[in-house]
Amino acid sequence: MPAACLKGMYCLQTVVKEKETSTKPEVSIHKYKRLSVYWTCTIILTVVTLLVNVTFLSSRKACDFYLDHVFRFTGGLLARITGIFPFSCGEVLITAGIIILIAALMLSILSIIMRNHHKLRRFTARYLKTVLVIALSVFLIFTLNCTVMYCSTPMYFDNDNREFDVETLEAVRNEVVEQCNELCRVVKRDENHTMIFEGNADKAASDALRGISDEFPRLSGYYPQAKSMMGSYFMYKSSIIGVYFPFSMEANYSKYVSDSYMPHVIAHEYSHLKGYIYESEANFMSYLACTRSNDPAVRYSGYLCVLYYIDSDYKNSVSDERYSEQPEIDVYVRFDDYCYDKETYEYLKSLDEKKQPKVAEIAENVSDQMMDSYMDALDYKPNYSEVTLLMMQYYTERGNI
Repeated sequence: MPAACLKGMYCLQTVVKEKETSTKPEVSIHKYKRLSVYWTCTIILTVVTLLVNVTFLSSRKACDFYLDHVFRFTGGLLARITGIFPFSCGEVLITAGIIILIAALMLSILSIIMRNHHKLRRFTARYLKTVLVIALSVFLIFTLNCTVMYCSTPMYFDNDNREFDVETLEAVRNEVVEQCNELCRVVKRDENHTMIFEGNADKAASDALRGISDEFPRLSGYYPQAKSMMGSYFMYKSSIIGVYFPFSMEANYSKYVSDSYMPHVIAHEYSHLKGYIYESEANFMSYLACTRSNDPAVRYSGYLCVLYYIDSDYKNSVSDERYSEQPEIDVYVRFDDYCYDKETYEYLKSLDEKKQPKVAEIAENVSDQMMDSYMDALDYKPNYSEVTLLMMQYYTERGNI
């Protein structure tokens, strides 16, 4: 073969090799960039979440500033998005989260068993990476819409540990009882003497809360539609009648709640949505707003929501003789002062005889353990009866009692 041909072949082989070697780094660089974008975003999300948690856990002033000036916009935006849907997005997200975690566990086990199945292992790796991003995002949203509230400054009694005298407690208790006794005869009832609320509970609750927004500015602004829960039976088994979902900014309630309690329950959950996460504060806000409504049924619901706590506190503070001298609670009030009406309660008890409670008890135990762990981490224990102290301090500061 001529020398020129040999030289040409050599040059051709050299060019081909150079092209091959020049293309390989481009592929590896592309892969590197794709991976680096994911891990960069993941690291940034992790750092931001940690910084936000450290800031909120270490500074009440930062929490208060966030709730007063930022939360109403960020929380309101999320509430408007989820408010588009007629069902509870939070309930759907919880269900989806459980399914995602179960799938992650099953894929991980299969990947360990089927080590030689490369496609399965690649899919599992991508799936777990996606789950990691979702988990970090949910944790950040939960921090911004819930944890910050627990770390903020409480309204009254935590900053003022004054002890109120029995006379003040007696005056507040008697005022609540007298109002309940009067309103219980005004509200509408059916043939079974069960109270009927004919209005729009969502609008009534939101209007009532806006009515005190001059005094409590956080209560102003947008309120999404409150939504009933598909899993209301599980709520009944867990002794829950309302739920605030921080990762969807929704106010949810059990579809079994009685009409006498409905305005209060929705106003209570709306108060959570506006930044008052403590149960005592949400109860107090619901009471204060509902009792100033123009609707007698809403006012009645507001007084009912605190009657049990303040009457029990007063009864435990005085002798039986002194308690018997005070205004007696009307029989209709005692009949209405329950979160389920008689017919609904009998229906729920009938469900207890079926197989459903077994599933409900499992869900109840899991939810209780998760909530207890979360509350222990924040060093907080829910105490609904503290609303009595809030009421006495509120009225004594204003000279109304």
